[in-house]
Amino acid sequence: MDAAKKFRQHNDVVNDNDLRYVKFKFNGTAQIQELLFSEIKSLYYIEKALLIAFPKIIKNSCSFELIEAITIHFEETKNHVIRLEDVFLCSNESPILQRNQSIESLINEIDLIIETTKFGSVRDAGIVLALSKIEHYEIATYNILSTYAANMNENAIAELLAESLNEEKITEMRLNKIADSLKF
Repeated sequence: MDAAKKFRQHNDVVNDNDLRYVKFKFNGTAQIQELLFSEIKSLYYIEKALLIAFPKIIKNSCSFELIEAITIHFEETKNHVIRLEDVFLCSNESPILQRNQSIESLINEIDLIIETTKFGSVRDAGIVLALSKIEHYEIATYNILSTYAANMNENAIAELLAESLNEEKITEMRLNKIADSLKF
């Protein structure tokens, strides 16, 4: 404040009546929208990465129930990609993939399970565990992003995300049922 007074004394252009103190207001809408679309781009990457990984996982699974569950979810994942592309369209955003190291690590975990186990129930158990981790990650992300979109009155986006969320929850229940049925 002293520096401002010294400046005025030397320049005598501004008097005290002209001074207005400006308080900056944080507008979180832009930042939350950036966060939302950053995570949607990450989800887009996740779903596309899973489309690449699922055929190998199916090929290396033993039990019919696990193969069926992964095959069903593979088809659902194709719809998740389409829904995410619809989200981009709703918001005039470009459908860009944002790399997600967490999903890469979880897919690598499945590859390691396949490499280090024999074809059979132990491998299936490892695959179910790793896929469950992926489902938890996706459920958490879809759930919160759907909530944020709804809070921002982006209802079309919230509904698209919620639809994929419901399918992820069903897949998680299928995996839990398979885990219960595995015999060692």
